[in-house]
Parts: sequence; C-alpha cells; structure tokens
Amino acid sequence: MLSNSRFCGVNSIAYYSSEIFVQANFSEQSALAASLGFGIINWLFAIPAVYTIDTFGRRNLLLFTFPLMAICLLFTGFSFWIPEGKGRVACVALGIYLFGIVYSPGEGPVPFTYSAEAYPLYVRTYGMSVATATTWFFNFVLAITWPSLFVAFKPQGAFGWYAGWNIIGWWGVLCLMPETKARSLEELDAVFSVPTHLQVGHGLRQIPWFIQRYIFRRDVELLPLINFDKAKKEDGDVNDIVAGRSFFV
Repeated sequence: MLSNSRFCGVNSIAYYSSEIFVQANFSEQSALAASLGFGIINWLFAIPAVYTIDTFGRRNLLLFTFPLMAICLLFTGFSFWIPEGKGRVACVALGIYLFGIVYSPGEGPVPFTYSAEAYPLYVRTYGMSVATATTWFFNFVLAITWPSLFVAFKPQGAFGWYAGWNIIGWWGVLCLMPETKARSLEELDAVFSVPTHLQVGHGLRQIPWFIQRYIFRRDVELLPLINFDKAKKEDGDVNDIVAGRSFFV
C-alpha cells in the first residue's frame, strides 16, 4: 500500500508541476503560480481527513478516492490532445487540481495512519522504519523516472501509467486491506490474524453486495468478516471468530 501511495502519481505532479504546466503552454510565471495553487489545495483538502478518517473509515476513503484519482489523471493526460490555447491550459490545471482535491483526504494521510496501526507493538518501531524507508525509496524512483517517462510515453501515456496504478491500488485495497477504524489493539490483533484468502473472498463479495444494495436497491446485508464480540472472549483459532464467511443475509 505504501508503494502504491507513491505510484498514484502525486510525487511526480508535486515535484514537476511547474514543468507540466509549462508543457501545457503556461508561461513560466503562470506555471509557478499554478504550482503554488496545487500545494495550497493539497494542504487545504487534507484538513477534512482529520474528521473523515475515523468516521468514513480508512478503507472506504481509499476505495472512494482511487477511482477518482485515476479519472483525474486520465483527464489531465488527455487534455494535452487539445490544441494549444486557453482550453488546454484550463483543462490541464483543472485535472491536476481535482487530483489534489481527491488525493489529499484519502491516499495522502491514510497509508501512514494505517501502517502505524498494522504492526504489533513489539515490532512497531521497526515496522514504521521499514514503512518510511519504503515510502522514500519509491519517492526517489518516481522523482528520477518522471522526466524520461514524460518524454517516452508523452503526457497522455505518462498520466495514463499512473492512472493504471490507481486502479491496481483499488483492487489491492478491496482484496487485501481490512478496515481498522475505531478498533482497539486487541481487535486489531484479530483483524490481522484473518488468513489472506478469507480477506480476499470477503473483499470480492463486497462487489455484488454493493450492486445489490445501492444499484438494485435490495435489502441485503453482508455479514462482517470478524465477530469482534467473540474475538474479545476467545484466544483460540482465528477460524473460531470469523463470522459466517461473509455470506449475504
């Protein structure tokens, strides 16, 4: 998840935004001003995450924002096909700003919050050290490869490349990332004790459940993966606290 938090494309935009705006036919002065605007947007829209991360949930924030980030990146890249003029300038700026608006409350703060919760206390310091090193390593990879990627793939392909990684990230969150919102340390132990194949199955079943519930408007319920009331009382096999294998009821 940490590597994908870099491969969503934000670092390339943050480091090279002024050059991207110049390529979109901004003047150098306007490009610098537009880059400042991206930084302000990134800061402002991170503020809602203080409230939404513990209400909307870490996992839901990522599932909601990953597809939107992909759309914003595709919109930005495809805007370079617009003939030079104010239309291209406006669309490129709009795409990048919308990306910042969607990124800041979701993929921005969630990976660091989640990684701090994922490790048991006895290895948390080591785990966070590895997580931070992983983040900065992929940060370096993006920073050093973006200029070559932009030239080789053209703007449309470069932004499309990172849009694809956002789609991969969405599937990774759906299948492999359990929710940790409002869970105690004991409950987190139960969350991360669930075998991967059960977590994947639970995530995939959320797709038909979502379609049934919110598109066809049927009164169906997806059972939670873990019975936390039972988990608090038992220290036995994790299979004893998996609630019903997440079938519809």
